[in-house]
Amino acid sequence: MTDVRLEPMTEDQYQPWRSEDEAHFTQSLTASGQSPQEAAGNAADTYKDLLPQGFATPDNHFWYAFDGDRRVGFLWIKVTRGTAFIYNIAVEPDVRRRGYGRAIMLAAEDWCRDNGVTRIGLHVFAHNTGARALYEQLGFVETGRRMAKDL
Repeated sequence: MTDVRLEPMTEDQYQPWRSEDEAHFTQSLTASGQSPQEAAGNAADTYKDLLPQGFATPDNHFWYAFDGDRRVGFLWIKVTRGTAFIYNIAVEPDVRRRGYGRAIMLAAEDWCRDNGVTRIGLHVFAHNTGARALYEQLGFVETGRRMAKDL
């Protein structure tokens, strides 16, 4: 089994991470059927709403995940009233399919337990079948479903 260590992101690391993360979210929205322009606008609005104070937005936690000295991914969680919501988890492209996603999720669970969190939620895009399978293997269950139809 692969183990990782979560290290809190610094404020200096935040802005480059945010730019990259927002671009990735834009790609996911496009893959879900939005036009590139609509996706970019929606991603920008979402990040403004979720992180109005940027790195200093209360209750948000940002980490990089490491295997030894090698950065293998990142994690963003918000905690509200004993519930964590994973806004994003990612594994670096060159080390995917090696167990790091599972290891980051398990490290997130450990952090949550250590901090009195009793429930974890997340959103996964329907097209991300690998992530969906991982979350189901880790015991996550579907709590809702959003559907759309192109006209």
